[in-house]
Amino acid sequence: MLLEVKNKMEEFCRISQEVQNFCTEHGVSEEKYQNISLILDELITNVVSYAYPDGNQHTFTINLEECDEKICMCITDDGMPFNPLSLAEPDTESSIEDRKIGGLGIFLVKQLSETVAYSRVDDKNQLYVKVSIL
Repeated sequence: MLLEVKNKMEEFCRISQEVQNFCTEHGVSEEKYQNISLILDELITNVVSYAYPDGNQHTFTINLEECDEKICMCITDDGMPFNPLSLAEPDTESSIEDRKIGGLGIFLVKQLSETVAYSRVDDKNQLYVKVSIL
């Protein structure tokens, strides 16, 4: 499934419905669907919020495929170059008052995924994520 998405928060409802339909068609458990949904919410929020500082309307893509009992996702945008995997791991041991703000979303994506990889190809960010169906 390939979705073209505008960098607008209003797109979340449409994306959510399309992803739910895809997961149902591919026999994804409710727990894994919730994980996939959370992962995509985090990654899409990052693209919409930070990839396009010019404030103009842009389009990016979300590709979901079933591959070897996994859901393979790729989000591709032509925004500013940014590898979210280059961020330092957040401090999860200190008290909330002592922690820096930010960084927990990508940490969560990594925790819920089997594989997360980034590349920059043809002036586009590509973030690949794999989640087991089972």
